[in-house]
Amino acid sequence: MAFISTFELLLKPQLPKSITDSRPELQPLARNILQGYFLTIANITNELVFLSVVVTTRTPGLDPQKILTVLDTTGVNGPVSSFFDGIGETKKSRFTFPVNANDTGLFILQPNALNEELRKAADFELRGYAEIFVSSVSTAKKTKLLITPEHRGTFFGTERAELGEVAYALPIAGGNALLEL
Repeated sequence: MAFISTFELLLKPQLPKSITDSRPELQPLARNILQGYFLTIANITNELVFLSVVVTTRTPGLDPQKILTVLDTTGVNGPVSSFFDGIGETKKSRFTFPVNANDTGLFILQPNALNEELRKAADFELRGYAEIFVSSVSTAKKTKLLITPEHRGTFFGTERAELGEVAYALPIAGGNALLEL
């Protein structure tokens, strides 16, 4: 197991509504942001490996109705099996998926923008940290991975506000993008 990084998921305005309601001149800054956690994972071995990514959050934890997770290795954005477990107020959610030998996948964890109620409320934020390990279902018990965690966000909203994007790499817990698990 290795700690990867922290993350922050957002689907909310750049500025709190209480500010833009009381200061109308700030309305042009009222765009919303949809920000997710993107983890690029390259399996640099000659063996298929099943990996598990565990994300830890505090209450309210990951709600499967409010979170969208996918793994993309071929541009298809395939489903990821998941396991949500609440332990007291700390919530651990595990996502397990295969990464082929010498292949690269993109694990995406973000607010579910397909959920109309969540999108309309635009008041979602969740922070936590991520860990990765070789899954117990994997025949390979050791692996070498290159990982790149990052946040990516898309701004959207008012007629006067242009669409925009932001992406930035996150510091890796061990300081090394090469993980030997």
